[in-house]
Amino acid sequence: MNSQDDTPNRTFQDLAAKDRQADKESHYEFLRRAGQAYKQMLEQAEQIVLGQRTIFEGLAIAIAARGHCLLEGGPGMAKTTILHTLAKLLGLEFRRISLTPDMTPQDLAPIIDRPQNQDESLFANVLLVEEINCARPITQMTLLNAIQDEHWTLGQTRYSLPKPFFVVATETPIERDRVASLTASQLDRFMMKLIAGHPSFEEEFELARRMAALSDHVIKPVMTRNDLIRLQELIPRTPVSDEVAEFAVSMIRKTRVEEPAETFEFLPQHVARGAGTSALLALIRAAQSRAVLCGRSRTAKSDVRYVSKLVLRHRLVMQPTASLSSDDVIEQLD
Repeated sequence: MNSQDDTPNRTFQDLAAKDRQADKESHYEFLRRAGQAYKQMLEQAEQIVLGQRTIFEGLAIAIAARGHCLLEGGPGMAKTTILHTLAKLLGLEFRRISLTPDMTPQDLAPIIDRPQNQDESLFANVLLVEEINCARPITQMTLLNAIQDEHWTLGQTRYSLPKPFFVVATETPIERDRVASLTASQLDRFMMKLIAGHPSFEEEFELARRMAALSDHVIKPVMTRNDLIRLQELIPRTPVSDEVAEFAVSMIRKTRVEEPAETFEFLPQHVARGAGTSALLALIRAAQSRAVLCGRSRTAKSDVRYVSKLVLRHRLVMQPTASLSSDDVIEQLD
């Protein structure tokens, strides 16, 4: 076996050794290691997919916070590569399903491996659901119920989901009206909405240069599955001061055009319905996650600001005649 082929095996052995030492690792040491792993994750991701650093940051924040994501972007935006890379970096199993208008909940059964002598499901830890807006409402609800209830039900049989379990559902803008757009309550089940755009000229030039050089990057996992589970358990306990909580509450309440005293005078021209309390909870949890990944033990206003667009953009119902986008509105909430 050549040295390149052996690298991933050695890396997994090193990570397994760290797992055995985890019980001896202090809270401070783990927090520091998680911050270093996050930096290494972003650095390696840049070697695989250029120009999508913001997407990787959002995905990392969401999976650590036990949230799920919508990912919008046209064909050729490397959405599958992004998720596959994320799974490899975290030492997780990746699986992808593509939804079509003729699919039924029963057609999703092959994504479950049902062992004969076990009750647990062998779902992948990272599940990419492609073109969720092209599926029938009943098929969409089957997936969304699994996200909310943390188990999968087919007929009378219930399958538990693995830990961790992370769903990213893609929406293709050009297909948005093809079958069934998600309702507001369905969108609310996703912690974040990320938008994959085209890379810059410099980034695409570098991508073309790398392809010409036939260079391959060997992904080295930065965390184990147990590391991620520990991180997910740690994040809800990350302190949030009254000042930061008040800042987040104020931001949410300003979106509520249903309560004129709370919002800006111009906002009803653009927003039909503001964000609910579930948006506040997602905003706080995402901010806690970012703080931990950045190596800090307390949540700051800057964390709330950073995740605000990601958490709120799909929760604001915009007026048909709005001249501002939901991102434009969110920028003015601070």
